[in-house]
Amino acid sequence: MQSQIHFVDSQTLTPQPDVTTGRVLVSSKDLGWEGVYIEKGENDGFTPEDVTVTQHYFAMNSGPALEWEWKDGKRFKTHRYETGDVWVNPAGIPFSHRISGHNQFVLLTLEPDKILELLPDRPLLERQVFRRQHQAKDRHINALMQALVVEAELGGPNGQLYVDTLSTALAVHFVNHYGLDSPVDFSRLHFIERQRMGRVVDYIEAHLADDMSLADLALEAGLSKFHFSRLFKDAIGLTPHKYVVKRRIERAAALLKQDEAIAQVAHLFGFTDQSHFTRTFKQVKGVTPKQFIRQGL
Repeated sequence: MQSQIHFVDSQTLTPQPDVTTGRVLVSSKDLGWEGVYIEKGENDGFTPEDVTVTQHYFAMNSGPALEWEWKDGKRFKTHRYETGDVWVNPAGIPFSHRISGHNQFVLLTLEPDKILELLPDRPLLERQVFRRQHQAKDRHINALMQALVVEAELGGPNGQLYVDTLSTALAVHFVNHYGLDSPVDFSRLHFIERQRMGRVVDYIEAHLADDMSLADLALEAGLSKFHFSRLFKDAIGLTPHKYVVKRRIERAAALLKQDEAIAQVAHLFGFTDQSHFTRTFKQVKGVTPKQFIRQGL
């Protein structure tokens, strides 16, 4: 059975027919499902290099635990994926993997337009940027993917309404848990520029605790520092530096809500001392960290 997941070059968006998922054992290909596709299969290795998928892409390890590598910026990192761990990759975000040896998987794609259709009360969704998640231990996504693959394996006996119910639950969970706190408007950019900016935003999210340079971000976008800085400011309305600071404070605020100590959070996000963190936090949030915690904001 042939996979219906089509990988494209992340820079040119040209199809990469040599990149295939492997042996597909179960598929929703012939079931007429709208906007969502699922398949279960296995392979003896998977090494896509700088590719992407135009849909939101979810990959779950359905077999025994395995170690594999994924590219993070310029380097490959090794992680152990347990049974049920999920890779969440938003539409258009490039990725490179090195998986050697036998592995089993469930893959799901969700059309971006399907999310807009399923959630008509979210008017900013077309401008929402989502974050990639490595090694997600997400029981909701796991359960929904399992339910959809069982439905496909049985030939879709419960019909489109059942599939829509499951895909709606997946879309709501994806938006609520993988959307950035502040939607970013890329609507004025050309498609390839949107992909470049999406890749940079994803890189920033993955490295908020690291010391990022303008050169690092420009390299991730494949642009000169000058061109990148201008494009980023036009697209987001902030310089790269101000955007990174804003995202660090927003992430720090989320940790403060979880009762993390102020000094520990300040250190985690690279602030020189607690007073520097407090000044920056107040500039972004309008209150100090202590006031933020006390007011339960």
